[in-house]
Amino acid sequence: MYKRWIKTPTNQKGAISLFMVIALPFMIILAAFTIDTGRAYIAKTKLFAAVDAAGIAAARVSSLGEDAAKNAAQRYFQVNFPSGYLDTSAFIKSWNFSVDEWGKVTIDLIGQADMPTILAKLVGIDTWTLTAESQTTRRTVDISLIVDNSSSLSGVFDTVKTRSKEFLSHFNPAYDRVAVTKYGYGAQTVVPFDPDVRQYDASAVEQAIDDMTYDYNYTNTAEGFYKGYGQFSVTGAALPANLKVIVLFTDGAPNTFSANFDIDGVDNFASISTTGSAARGLWSASEMATRISYNIWSNYQHRWVTQYPSNYNSEEIYRYVNILSDDSYASFSLLGGPRAGNQPYNENTYSSSSHKTEFHNLIRGISRDLPEKMAYAARADDIYIFTLGLGSSLTYSMDINGSNVGTGEDMLYRMANDTRMSSANGYDAQLYPQLHFQADQTQGLYCYAEDERDLGPCFDKILDFITRLTL
Repeated sequence: MYKRWIKTPTNQKGAISLFMVIALPFMIILAAFTIDTGRAYIAKTKLFAAVDAAGIAAARVSSLGEDAAKNAAQRYFQVNFPSGYLDTSAFIKSWNFSVDEWGKVTIDLIGQADMPTILAKLVGIDTWTLTAESQTTRRTVDISLIVDNSSSLSGVFDTVKTRSKEFLSHFNPAYDRVAVTKYGYGAQTVVPFDPDVRQYDASAVEQAIDDMTYDYNYTNTAEGFYKGYGQFSVTGAALPANLKVIVLFTDGAPNTFSANFDIDGVDNFASISTTGSAARGLWSASEMATRISYNIWSNYQHRWVTQYPSNYNSEEIYRYVNILSDDSYASFSLLGGPRAGNQPYNENTYSSSSHKTEFHNLIRGISRDLPEKMAYAARADDIYIFTLGLGSSLTYSMDINGSNVGTGEDMLYRMANDTRMSSANGYDAQLYPQLHFQADQTQGLYCYAEDERDLGPCFDKILDFITRLTL
């Protein structure tokens, strides 16, 4: 047995050594650029995110002026690119804030980060300078805030008003338009859009919200939504904004709606409500807490069909009101929805007390069908809808006679056309499009507030979404 040795020629060893001597600087440079380039890539990605966040933050508070916008940009830049990140010094290098004649705000930012190198120092490169630019443009907005002021909010209504004012303070009084509508058994637009000027009086808006009080425990979501939606139909010298928004706040499921009710052959535009197992009314839909009076009996004794006092036939309304197949509120049919169905109600046919529950279910079904029909129409007009729900009652079922159309939350998801919504199983998408997600319509957001402490974060979440839509 023997071992075989392979000897490397002396001249080959020298060649390898020479190659190593020549290649070493290049290997160091390659390693330096590989390591430092990787660090620079990470830092620049961070810088882009910081500049983008700064621009959005500035746009969000641009209604408060350039100084407020600049301060917000600085805060968000520092949060998204913390001091000392990768040993890098980062700052906003340049800032430009401009407003054109139409109220469009443009914010131009350049961020800079000076990153010390690690191995590139060996080849004389001590610092890499990184930059990132962003331009954020905030369009004008027409926003209609619709606020539930039913008595179930009595314990939190002051907080609701405070958060509403804070939310609206982020819009620009000089260029945006704001409308505010309250609703209970009826609805009133307490702040309308100015039809001739693209602006609003911020102090008047705050005062109108401060003056709002909660009313009886009826929730006429359809009337409130329709009045808020109707603000976008007001015409005048002012051009409508490119971005149109409805924000709806409520703490419960609808149980009231408005229409022209045929009572003894006379039309009365009024609101009708349901509580317990009975239908109650008739309230004026435009003059809050005003009862509709009319003659019931052949001897023309003056009575009201309303809740108070009890001897005014509050439980007997089903004897005097017709709901016919062609009845509608504005252009929205009362019947034909998933809850109300298509069966008309004729008081001449239904005269016994056994029909009280049937009438009650019909009124409640219409109350819950109408808002979804109206929201579908509003989205078809390119209006974004945002919904904010407060409290556990929104998790209760709104089904009527096994209708399987979900909870109050489900309704608010659908009104907003939130991508997280679920359709009602078993309902045809062509017949009931309002129950199904519509990819070709505007897509808003629903936010749930478990209690009043969540109202602020919910309004902030909606504001962030709206701000991004303006960009």
